[in-house]
Amino acid sequence: MEYITLAQDSEDASVALNEVQILALCQRGLGPHVAVRTVRELAGGTFNATYLVELADATKVILRVAPPVEVEPNWEDAWLMRREVAIQPYFSSIATLMPKILAVDFTHQIIARDYMFQTFIAGERWDGLEESLLPAENEQLWQQFGAIVKQIHATTGNQFGWLAPGQQFATWRETVFYHFEQTVQAMLANQLDVTHFMAAFDIARAQVAVLDEIKLPCLLHGDLWPFNVLVQRNAAGPKLVGILDADRAWWGDPLADWTMFLLAIRRDELASQPVQAAFWEGYGEVADTPNVRLREEIYKAMYFGNVALWHAGRGEQYVVDRAQAELQAIVQTLSA
Repeated sequence: MEYITLAQDSEDASVALNEVQILALCQRGLGPHVAVRTVRELAGGTFNATYLVELADATKVILRVAPPVEVEPNWEDAWLMRREVAIQPYFSSIATLMPKILAVDFTHQIIARDYMFQTFIAGERWDGLEESLLPAENEQLWQQFGAIVKQIHATTGNQFGWLAPGQQFATWRETVFYHFEQTVQAMLANQLDVTHFMAAFDIARAQVAVLDEIKLPCLLHGDLWPFNVLVQRNAAGPKLVGILDADRAWWGDPLADWTMFLLAIRRDELASQPVQAAFWEGYGEVADTPNVRLREEIYKAMYFGNVALWHAGRGEQYVVDRAQAELQAIVQTLSA
């Protein structure tokens, strides 16, 4: 078996799998007599370790491995793989675009980490292609993307929040408040300034009626942007063929999805206008009322807290400072 790894720092190397471990996982998940030709560690993941496994018969599968259990995650990163397995059936509307789960092991009998095998989807990550595509090709993809996001949001559930082992809530306001509460605790634990975040939280708590307008829990991917999308190029133009990593999926207001947050914060950028137009052409119109805009600002504050927390953990203080500035601006907008 050939094993091709990425260059790693000492911290990453301490949690990397060795050849013996990977073969043991393959034998558990794919059969005791499986013949593995090559294993290639893939770049681009921010939480799980991901490997492309090619078998002797040329079949390719994906192995994803969660961090060791002794690694203490932020609240929203806890048991991501288990949450993904639980939510997978609800993505049936785009099942042809998502990897199929071949095997899952949460027993920790082989290694003290959750892991799963998934089918391999041939394609290139969209974020790696964007600069090489013509503007018209990218706009074509953004229109397709909008239609796919709409398909996801069209699936509805019975409760807000996150499937077990996450938290579920009867109302949307409880879900939003829980998100704020968990994030502020994590920010404090990481010694981050919560002045502006708490100000936004206080405003959100005063807008119960506005949040209570959301009655129907819709499926949200939670992490959908070009880095989690696979593309194939052909004579007819580029086509979206894969939607990856639904481990952060949850139930809520469609405008609270991560995709919508990233679009909203770019809405006024000149370079983003073709993207915005193409996406909304595919997604369709949404209501534009004062209460919708108010909720959008609350969601932006909610996510900028996550942004500050995420980048603080990676020592990227300049991003933390930008997030804090955005939070301050949002509070000013909400207070006007």
